[in-house]
Amino acid sequence: MLRQIIQIGLPLILPFVLYGLWLKWARVKAIREGHDVIPPWNKGPWLLLFGAGVALTAAILIFTALGTGAPPDSIYHAPVLRDGVVEPGYFEPKK
Repeated sequence: MLRQIIQIGLPLILPFVLYGLWLKWARVKAIREGHDVIPPWNKGPWLLLFGAGVALTAAILIFTALGTGAPPDSIYHAPVLRDGVVEPGYFEPKK
């Protein structure tokens, strides 16, 4: 569950969080400098932020799929129950 949150949820909402932090900083700066125009939250680039989140999520999932795992010619050994203890499955390099 935590892996799914980190790999899918976090990159999807990261652009929105960064935009919110930038917007807060821009508002504080505008008020401090005495500007009349304060950047509004409701006119944000929502479609662009969503697209950036989807692209970031896709990039992370592709990197995870291509950058992890065992070599294609390795042999998988399934989990085994021995003496009431489950020994997890593992990959063994082909000899």
